[in-house]
Amino acid sequence: MVWLVYFSFGATAYCISPLITLIGQDLSLTFSQIGSILGAFILFYIPLSVPAGVLIDRAGMKKTLIICAALIPISASLQSFTTDFLTLFLAISILGVGGPFLAVGSMKIVASWFRGKQRGLASGLSMTGVFIGTSLATAITNPVVMPLVGTWRSTLRLYALLGLIVAFAWLVFLRDAPQVQSETTKKPLGETLGELLREKNVWLIILLAFSAAFFSGYSFIRWLPKLLEVKGMNPSEAGFYASLPGWTGLIGNTMVPSVAKTGSRKPVLLGALLIQGICIYAAVTTTELPFIASLIFFGIGYGASAPLLLVILMDLPQVGAKVVGVASGLLYSIGAIGGFAGPLIVGFLTDSTGTILTGTITLAVLVEVMLIPALLVKENSARATT
Repeated sequence: MVWLVYFSFGATAYCISPLITLIGQDLSLTFSQIGSILGAFILFYIPLSVPAGVLIDRAGMKKTLIICAALIPISASLQSFTTDFLTLFLAISILGVGGPFLAVGSMKIVASWFRGKQRGLASGLSMTGVFIGTSLATAITNPVVMPLVGTWRSTLRLYALLGLIVAFAWLVFLRDAPQVQSETTKKPLGETLGELLREKNVWLIILLAFSAAFFSGYSFIRWLPKLLEVKGMNPSEAGFYASLPGWTGLIGNTMVPSVAKTGSRKPVLLGALLIQGICIYAAVTTTELPFIASLIFFGIGYGASAPLLLVILMDLPQVGAKVVGVASGLLYSIGAIGGFAGPLIVGFLTDSTGTILTGTITLAVLVEVMLIPALLVKENSARATT
């Protein structure tokens, strides 16, 4: 069920990227406004991720997660009726209201149902839904869906129908983990947050998520279709090549976290970050085979980094299943600042310098700088999490 709603969420959130040239022309948008739109849905992660974690930790998963599933089709439908930058921004933001419940709730589900090495595999498998959803939407929106329905507005309404079907499935089939496994905490929120914020490892993981996963990786994915159009591709070609990181991200999402054992995930994380930064730079500076290889390997590195960070956080003795909702909520809340600022800054640098290359190279440099705090992360031992 988590996979299914991740798929719907990813398809709805990312179908905007291949449509952005048409939408930008229709609504007379600047590059900075486009950057704001590409980061709009993640803006609400900032204030809502921690409250979402608290609600999920205390009220249970089914009651709270249904909010996310319902808001996906509502957002897509409203986007199709927008008339200017502000209405489109607000319609996309509705998707962001449900996003924190999905992001935090999926971690609560994994922590409640699985233990030890299974957590890495379960976390990665559930997140393949968003990679497949985003890849399909990126690849087929322009060459398949648009010709089928006729306009970008009708395209968004078709994605809204998909979200409605998934929301109904969640309402019928989703269930909470057994009470013995679904641990909860009775501590006050302030005490729980205080304990988490005093932990250096928690802050290091949040910094890595903010910079590498949200600011750089997310921004690059969101701008990639437009970047490829600037490089001379037509929208259909750009959509196809921009979908490659999503497909190869499945390898990073599933195989890499499942191979990395508890207590020895940091070296794998370092490798993923190194690959991610090199490939962002190569994607904007190379052509032909090196360019294609950069997109393929970027997907593997980016796909692996997010579940690795989340599982390392989940395995910390101060977190575990009891407060994983609050902990992951804190991560998404701070990380989302980077997710909103990244696309906006790339758009601003493009307007300021006249080239999109400046912003994307900045993203590559930032990822590589994050190798330093990644070296300082101390994992919990395998014995402690068995």
